[in-house]
Amino acid sequence: MTKIYEALDNVSKERADAAPKRSALPGKPLPKGLVDKLLSLYQRLETGMAERRCGVVAIAGAQAGDDSAKLACELAKLAAGRLRRRILLLSAGSAKCTSQLVPGAAPGGWEEMAQDGVLREELFKPYGDSSLFISVMPGGGASLPSILASPLLPGILDAMRERFDMILIDTPPLGSSQDAVQLAAVADGVVLVVNAGKTRWQAVKRWMEEIAMQHGKVVGVLFNKRRDYIPHWLYRRL
Repeated sequence: MTKIYEALDNVSKERADAAPKRSALPGKPLPKGLVDKLLSLYQRLETGMAERRCGVVAIAGAQAGDDSAKLACELAKLAAGRLRRRILLLSAGSAKCTSQLVPGAAPGGWEEMAQDGVLREELFKPYGDSSLFISVMPGGGASLPSILASPLLPGILDAMRERFDMILIDTPPLGSSQDAVQLAAVADGVVLVVNAGKTRWQAVKRWMEEIAMQHGKVVGVLFNKRRDYIPHWLYRRL
């Protein structure tokens, strides 16, 4: 697996070297432990999806307050800034983090794109002059379910795969929206964000089963505020 990752890393570096140089991403420095955890997660995701041109990964929090949106943003920034990958962050959960990255980004246009299958360049906003792009999907109401139900959505995702190294989807909390499970179903893999201090392991197991029932696949668990009493069966998912 290490050789596969090294090969992928070399290919992406060659693409990055051929592209215009970009400045480092702004933002407050993260704790080194969190940086290492997120970089390791991205590398494992990339290695696990080596057969794909571009993996689509949903970052799903088990419940509100687990910082899944913030972690998705930081993962996207690190992959673009440190690893020099071309990343698309699709925000379908809390727009707070993405609005800070790209002020004025709005969800309008996704409904039309789902109806005609034509990519709209204005929906993909660059973060500064970096290789990170952000698109805001409509959250709540009937818009997002109708987009997810569109038979043209797989073709739209395939077109986006040609432009990016990885697509990260920030979903609503699993405990408060069925949209999160539907988003997990269209992704290649799901990373669950678990607040180890508050989230009951029974709830995490239930969400994993629901995702599997929708033909989604949990490919990792990211423990936020980690404690030592997480059940061993969850550790084996890492």
